[in-house]
Amino acid sequence: MRPEHPIALITGASSGIGEATARILAANGCHLALGARRANLVQNLASELKAQYGVETFAGFVDVRDSASTKSFVDDSAAALGGLHVVVANAGLAKRLDRVEAISEETWQLMLHTNVEGVIRTFQAAMPYLRAAGWGHLFTIGSVAGHNVYENGGVYCASKHALRVLVQALRIELCGEPIRLTSVDPGLTETNFSKVRLEDEAKAKAVYQGMTPLVAIDIAECIRWALTLPEHVNIDEIIITPRDQASVYKVHRKM
Repeated sequence: MRPEHPIALITGASSGIGEATARILAANGCHLALGARRANLVQNLASELKAQYGVETFAGFVDVRDSASTKSFVDDSAAALGGLHVVVANAGLAKRLDRVEAISEETWQLMLHTNVEGVIRTFQAAMPYLRAAGWGHLFTIGSVAGHNVYENGGVYCASKHALRVLVQALRIELCGEPIRLTSVDPGLTETNFSKVRLEDEAKAKAVYQGMTPLVAIDIAECIRWALTLPEHVNIDEIIITPRDQASVYKVHRKM
């Protein structure tokens, strides 16, 4: 049975989709464990949401590329809040636009270690707590890049394709247990994503020029909605795009 105040753990919660998800779940009565490499930001956010909504919070450093860091954060979160029910494996990134033949090992490893291995580490560390609670919901933040491919984004697309397959396999493995699993796969969403990828603010703004992109709260709302549905309902996958985006190559831009 769904608890009155689920305890939700969110990685990559310092900004963007992770921060927006923390805000919307706190407003809906969830207690929160917020993790990120920028620990000071999640600590400030946790304090703000606790004061605003009266929910219990825990915040700390986590690097999902590191198994010890991930397990320590999950264990400390569960100890501080008395368990876990919801996990939003949000930490992820794209880095640069490179041809497969030219991408540096440091760059492709960063994306694979974070986008794929980071989710495995997070779920492995959290699963015992969800089973102990007898109720749970796992979320991944995928991408339309997990359904399509585009040039100069081969490794990023590969990471999101891998994540999609991972989620599909895990959904089968969890069948019969009281744990739901949802992948939220956005299209163009204006956060720090493009700034991190392109390492140039002007180039990042140009990605969304002339069209109306999604914003972080749009993705967070999908998570809130899936979480609050009746217990017999599992939303396996949500592909969410701006109205102005029909595919990775088809975007309507006003001149």
